[in-house]
Amino acid sequence: MKPFRLFLLNILFVIIYLNAGAQSFSAKPNVTTCPISNGYYEYLPQGYYNNANEKFPLLIYIHGMGELGNGSSDLNKVLISGTPFQINNGQFPASFNVNGQSFKFIVIAPQFTNNPWIGHVNTFIDYIVSHYKVDVNRIYLSGFSMGGGTCWAYAGENLSYGSRIAAIVPTAGAWQPSLAICQNMAALNLPILAFHNSGDNIVSSSWTHFFVDNTNNAATPPTPRAQKIIYNSNAHYVSQAFDLNLNNNGQYNFPGKNIYEWMLNFKRSTNVVPVQLLGFNATKQQNKSLLQWQTANELNSQGFEIQRSANASNWTAIGFVNSAGATAGNYSFTDIAPLHKINYYRLKQVDINGSFTNSEIKFLDFSRNSRFLFYPNPVVNEIKIASELDFKNVPFRIYTASGQLALQTKLNASGVATIPVAQLPKGSYVAEIIVNNIPEKIKFIKE
Repeated sequence: MKPFRLFLLNILFVIIYLNAGAQSFSAKPNVTTCPISNGYYEYLPQGYYNNANEKFPLLIYIHGMGELGNGSSDLNKVLISGTPFQINNGQFPASFNVNGQSFKFIVIAPQFTNNPWIGHVNTFIDYIVSHYKVDVNRIYLSGFSMGGGTCWAYAGENLSYGSRIAAIVPTAGAWQPSLAICQNMAALNLPILAFHNSGDNIVSSSWTHFFVDNTNNAATPPTPRAQKIIYNSNAHYVSQAFDLNLNNNGQYNFPGKNIYEWMLNFKRSTNVVPVQLLGFNATKQQNKSLLQWQTANELNSQGFEIQRSANASNWTAIGFVNSAGATAGNYSFTDIAPLHKINYYRLKQVDINGSFTNSEIKFLDFSRNSRFLFYPNPVVNEIKIASELDFKNVPFRIYTASGQLALQTKLNASGVATIPVAQLPKGSYVAEIIVNNIPEKIKFIKE
């Protein structure tokens, strides 16, 4: 038996060794990366853990409206289209060769609870960049329908956000045409390859024509010019866009055989700041916000500007902490007067030469009118109620607009309680939660 047992152990070690370098695609449910995303799928390339200093291109694929969900039981909805579909079906290449160089992508497919606005997307990107080995010069955005529209909005509504992106590939992008977006994308020289079906009766192809044409018609046209591929089809989903042999015969005027090789022809030039941020956390201390962070390798660092925002888009400096001037440091800052709403915080790390970089974003809710964060609203399948309180047999009721009891239960959870409401008819409701004999009511809509 001993030789056989040793044989099995050797086989096991070989399997473990081979898998250590293998690519992986896994669900990350119940991970809050921004206020409206509680889960995502993660694709890591072969050899991701082999070299601690190696960075990888990042592709973020954003789903359509039909794939909105809670980030847990709904998470597999994001696998029905685009790059996540390819990966899930074993069709995504392990690497791409572009201009004689081999590249391997990190691919992240978030699930949002509601249509995201650009501040949410930026917070999400901050989270991914701070948790993965991302080449910040090679961050790419793609998406379908709602997700395609998010590509247009994030890249063009805010110059500082758009400057983070190396290229975008929106498909059937659902975003109201905006000349300002086009002008900003042209100013950024943002590489654009957009797809649409000519007869799409969900999102008009005229929107893609508008964005591409008006970007190219800017006073100073972009380099490279924005490009579009329009197919003669009435379907909404543009499946051909992700064909790995899309441009195999050079039928389209762009470099590379597919959108992935096309993307990799472009990169941004982003300053790499010589300060490694090991951690950044925000916690409530009664009516104050305590911010704590740790660093390593503080080379030529002047210090940290603490910034606060009410919307994760417009920022105000509320303090400055000088760098310790050492190889590592532990820091803290207390916001003694947070806003009476959701407070977003980030660190602006400033070098002696004036260059800077921003940290990921953290948020704390100091809303005066509620001890609870109720989301999403409107609701489809589940209500989530977040609180710093532990829910222990907490009465919870839902009433119709006419005052009839529609549902009652007791909450038992720590941090976030989840209440299934898929069975409720569509309409307006009032939720009531009672803690320490103090009732609180929240209006919501069931879709």
